[in-house]
Amino acid sequence: MEVCRLIKSVDIAPVLRDLDRLQFVHVNQGGGKYPCDVVLSSKFTAEIRQFIESLELGGRTARAMLRRLEPRQSIPPHVDDWMPKEMNWSRFQVPITSHPEIVMRWPEDGVSVHLAPGFLYQVRFDRTHQVDHNADCSRVHLQIDQIDSTIGVF
Repeated sequence: MEVCRLIKSVDIAPVLRDLDRLQFVHVNQGGGKYPCDVVLSSKFTAEIRQFIESLELGGRTARAMLRRLEPRQSIPPHVDDWMPKEMNWSRFQVPITSHPEIVMRWPEDGVSVHLAPGFLYQVRFDRTHQVDHNADCSRVHLQIDQIDSTIGVF
């Protein structure tokens, strides 16, 4: 089963330019989900919104966020099952900052992939997945949840 697909290379310069201007908020510090830092789309700059539009994913963006993991902060195995089953959801990731020692895994499918900055990926969120972060740098990904996307459909 395919769980991760490289779609295309993208110019992440507009996001990198604005990264230091954004205020990340720490979430899930006490709950059952893993903690991380996020910037929700309502706080994106116009340039980041234009960047997302330039990806030409088709369909409708239901949710977009920048998600930051601090050095050596991993995400345990999980399935994102909050999305309504009757809708045609796709998840896209654009790594903004990363390192080869940061790997996304789908353990039940035997897949491990380093998602490199400057590329658009489609990933399966409905299969057990995790992030193993063994680097001394932050990992920042732009995560886009799309309904009825017209590219990269599994």
